[in-house]
Amino acid sequence: MLLLLALLTVALYSPGLSGPFLFDDGPALTSNPYLNGEGSAFEDWRTATFSSKSGPLQRPIAMWSFAVNSVVAGGIDTFQVKLVNLVIHLLCGGLVYLLALGILRQVVPGGSESSRQQVALLAAALWLLAPLHVSTVLYAVQRMAQLATLFTLLGLWLFVRRREQWAERGASPADLIATSLWLLLVLLLAVLSKENGVLLLWLLPVFEVTLFRGRWAGSKNRIITLLGWIGLLVPLLVIVGTTLLVPELIPDRYTGREFSLQERLLTQLRLLWQYLSWLVFPDITSMGFQHDDIPLSTSWVNPVTTLFSALAWLVTAGVAWLLRRRLPLLGFALLFYLVGHALESSVWPLEMVYEHRNYLPSVGLFILLAYLLQMAFHCQHWVRPAIPVFAVLAILSTVLFLRVQVWSEHLRLTAVNVDNHPESSRSHYFLAEAWLKAYKSSLAAQQADEGRGQYLVAARHHFELMYQKNPRDFAAIVMLYYLDSHHFRDLRQYNDWFAVLREVAGDRPLQASDIAALDVLLDCFVARLCDAPKSELFALMDTLERRYIDDVRFLLLRYRYLRATAAPPEHRLALLERARRLQPGNTVVYQHQLTEFSESGNLSGLYEAIRSWMLYDDGRQNLQFMRGLFAAPAADIEQVSGK
Repeated sequence: MLLLLALLTVALYSPGLSGPFLFDDGPALTSNPYLNGEGSAFEDWRTATFSSKSGPLQRPIAMWSFAVNSVVAGGIDTFQVKLVNLVIHLLCGGLVYLLALGILRQVVPGGSESSRQQVALLAAALWLLAPLHVSTVLYAVQRMAQLATLFTLLGLWLFVRRREQWAERGASPADLIATSLWLLLVLLLAVLSKENGVLLLWLLPVFEVTLFRGRWAGSKNRIITLLGWIGLLVPLLVIVGTTLLVPELIPDRYTGREFSLQERLLTQLRLLWQYLSWLVFPDITSMGFQHDDIPLSTSWVNPVTTLFSALAWLVTAGVAWLLRRRLPLLGFALLFYLVGHALESSVWPLEMVYEHRNYLPSVGLFILLAYLLQMAFHCQHWVRPAIPVFAVLAILSTVLFLRVQVWSEHLRLTAVNVDNHPESSRSHYFLAEAWLKAYKSSLAAQQADEGRGQYLVAARHHFELMYQKNPRDFAAIVMLYYLDSHHFRDLRQYNDWFAVLREVAGDRPLQASDIAALDVLLDCFVARLCDAPKSELFALMDTLERRYIDDVRFLLLRYRYLRATAAPPEHRLALLERARRLQPGNTVVYQHQLTEFSESGNLSGLYEAIRSWMLYDDGRQNLQFMRGLFAAPAADIEQVSGK
């Protein structure tokens, strides 16, 4: 039956394997020059493995797997990448089955093994077929979250297997050491896939306090019970204590966000219930790639559902405590869910909402749900229990299939996301981008002008809606200025978008998408499609540089403009030197410096720049680029850099 479930999952996900790369897939995969190696040299593998800029540990396990994809397919191919994601999803589903089986042996010790296998299979089916997980499996870069989940589940299954034996027979020091070493290995694999793999250490006490409860060698051991509670509570106390005792540590990290620490924590109280509703009642019309339309909680009563959500969590915790002996799975599922969200849905200044954050936390919930469904179906006497089980799975499969179809095509995905989230400015942005992409494709295919014009009108319409939803959205203003300057020149008399842009640039915390929008703005000026005076552009850059004095990205934007407009080399080099002093070790700065020195034949400057770069490039990530300097003509250097 497990094999049939796997085949069903493959069949349902297959249409989405050729779907588009999205958002973070760009910098991590498709625009990552380190993934372009042939794999014929160790250096290719080493630089690709440590090429991620996500997280302090660079997620080398996940990046190595992407490098394998690239070498096998001759580049980053969407089908190959998402096929591997699907295989990882199936492996995780198998571990959910094994883990559920081990858990059920603890909570239903007197039941039959076949009954436990049925519940475990149902739990695996609910998890594998959950429509919410589409945005993890078919979002290529979320392989990082998948691999962290895979190794975390492996570690938990290993712990349950060994702990089950220790509960009955105890353990020798050799057993404890061997199991600890295996858990340490799995922990390293999880953490090096994505940092929240460290939650494995916090989830182990969840199993101890809710399922095993200190049982050791056939009797209850108070010391082990105490250790379990210490392991569960200490991480929570560390997070709370750090936030309270060092108040400047975390809030200072929110300077780049348009919400505060308090607003994030209050909003998460509601969002955790929203995630639960998507898992238990999978309404795909409320799911989506972006959820910036969800309002912030600015206080306990604004909106009032914030207070209700907090009270609901307290009531749920109280019920779980009261039923800890009759229904231990409730407390287990609750703690598993909350601990699983502890990093990405708590104090850290991450984006407010992402569906993939439920990939691991949902495991405990589906084990509980499978157990309750099995009990309910066996308590009724009208139909055979298998009938409602198959009905539930049929509904899930249908909903999953529909969502996969949406994710199989870029324009369809963005259009459906706007339909489901009309108040989301980001959804309008991605749909407008999709229409612009369709315009460029039709231009390359030399389609009729009338058809191309419709794409532009649709794109501008959604940028306009984006601006109406959020008048401070930098990207919307940039794109409207670009379109009106280049394609809709008659509309310029109605809006001075550049003036709006300068006003917003004065106080809006800029996001990654805003930097990309500035790139588009520069392209517009370089191509002389935007007709604002050059002094206005420089004034905008001056504003951003004053606000972000430690951020070299704005200096590099200015450099790109100077280079594109053939400004004197000494001006360009002076700007790069300023950027280098501001942020020593910045790879892009050194690449531009080397290009400038090489083109001008300045060998002393070239060697000095290489020497300075190598002082900061401890991992020797850029040796391949440096070697290319001496193997290629000066005109080809930028091509060597992957820029």
